[in-house]
Amino acid sequence: MLSSMLNSGVPASVFLVALGIVYLWRFYSRADSRFPPGPRGLPLLGNILQVPGKVDLSYLSHTATYFRRLIEEYGSLVSLNLAGQTVILLGDMKIAKELLEKRSAKYSSRPVIPYFRKHVDPESDIWIFADEGEHHSRGRKLTTAIMSLVRAGKTEPLQEYEATLNIQHLLDDRGKDWFHHMKRVVSSSVLMAGFGIHCPTGHEPELKTFLDVSVNLISVQCIYHITNFFPSLDLIPGPMPWRTRAQSFQKRNDAMYEKLVDDAVTGKASGIDTWAAFFANKDKPEGDQRRLAAIETTMISLLTFVLACIRYPDWVVTAQREIDNAVGTDRLPTFKDRPYLPYVEAIVRETLRWRPAIRFGVPHRSTADDIIEHQGEQYFIPKNSIILAVTWAIEHDQSYFEDHDRFMPERFLDSEGKLKPGYATSAFGLGRRTCPGIPFAERSLWINIATMLWTFNIRPSNEIDPRTGVPFQYDDSDAAFNGDITNMPLKFPVVFEPRSPQRIEVARREWAEREKDLNILMPALNDS
Repeated sequence: MLSSMLNSGVPASVFLVALGIVYLWRFYSRADSRFPPGPRGLPLLGNILQVPGKVDLSYLSHTATYFRRLIEEYGSLVSLNLAGQTVILLGDMKIAKELLEKRSAKYSSRPVIPYFRKHVDPESDIWIFADEGEHHSRGRKLTTAIMSLVRAGKTEPLQEYEATLNIQHLLDDRGKDWFHHMKRVVSSSVLMAGFGIHCPTGHEPELKTFLDVSVNLISVQCIYHITNFFPSLDLIPGPMPWRTRAQSFQKRNDAMYEKLVDDAVTGKASGIDTWAAFFANKDKPEGDQRRLAAIETTMISLLTFVLACIRYPDWVVTAQREIDNAVGTDRLPTFKDRPYLPYVEAIVRETLRWRPAIRFGVPHRSTADDIIEHQGEQYFIPKNSIILAVTWAIEHDQSYFEDHDRFMPERFLDSEGKLKPGYATSAFGLGRRTCPGIPFAERSLWINIATMLWTFNIRPSNEIDPRTGVPFQYDDSDAAFNGDITNMPLKFPVVFEPRSPQRIEVARREWAEREKDLNILMPALNDS
């Protein structure tokens, strides 16, 4: 039917004229309103053809790089027209906080993404992507209860356990498979806390499925899918590629999650108190525990931390000196040492800033027309605009961060070596829709960074790059990352060199002494 209409000259022309009328009405109805600056677009299509939809590392044309360049050219408040949909880019912390925090009543909703809502998550089970409402409010409330227990230290024994196991794997192969080890320690921590599933090797089937689904979730919720802007394409019958892909994801996602929750609630997993059991005890088993711990941010940030050790090694000695002075040489760091290690805290903050794990935040939606004053000008933001905080631009704002492209933990410390007050980051989102798993994620980063720096010198490898025939050349530009919505470094070789035989002995001894009964690693979540 659709193809016959388009193949018929008269109906097609009527269709195009109708589109033109809609476009002109939109344009002239807002002609007296001044939008934020942005690139000139085409009639009907606006800027949609200018936004890269796939990675092209030779031209660095992925979407986030394009957004960053727009902010560099037009300023920290940019507007785009994507086939009639207004998209507002936020490029510095001041404007991001103004909209997403101070005016959160207007900017805390999620955009209705037709492809995601119709094909991927029609029941709004993944509440973090859901619009504000009862489902989101319930999930947020339960999550807040869990994270208050994380802040109280309930998960710290588990996170110390996993960090110590991570050291064993790195000692065993001197970091030959270090990429795998970093993914394992983060994922196993989340699966253990969320569902009671321990993954000691990282090759467990549950872990592989979990990682595959988590990665696919990022891509299938992308707002730039063609059917979001041209919904009529979804009228085409049959197994269209986008429909088949979404159905496949939904089937795998539901099957995996149902099994995880069932095993956790019935005690078929480890039997420990888990987040899934906590949700079920509240009669709300649908809470999405996968999103609680910012798994992508934590995993990618650990990989980025290692890259920073290679590219800017000068700060490592300072960090190791602080750790040695506070901890000594006869034990591994624990969370009890955290108040005495401000430099390590600064490393965590700089890791999140230097190469943010997520290039731009999950989109927000404005629920009312608004006027915003920015740099002496007033701009109009229409209702139902998509609002994107471009994390890379915010965290590299040169008015806030001197020598922004260099890894410098000292930027977060005062002249006395104490943490500066007023810390803010966009790495986990901003406003009322900030990622709820920040406490767990930051603790995972901290304990793993501290234990690795205590145990190892992290050095470049002399391994030959098979692509060039010469030793591997380390890079931290956009070309060294995957170019997706996430900002994961491409795999590179590293040597984890033990700092001394004594430290090897201590690390092995502590692992041998670690409590092997995982049932006591997670105290009851209902404990006060």
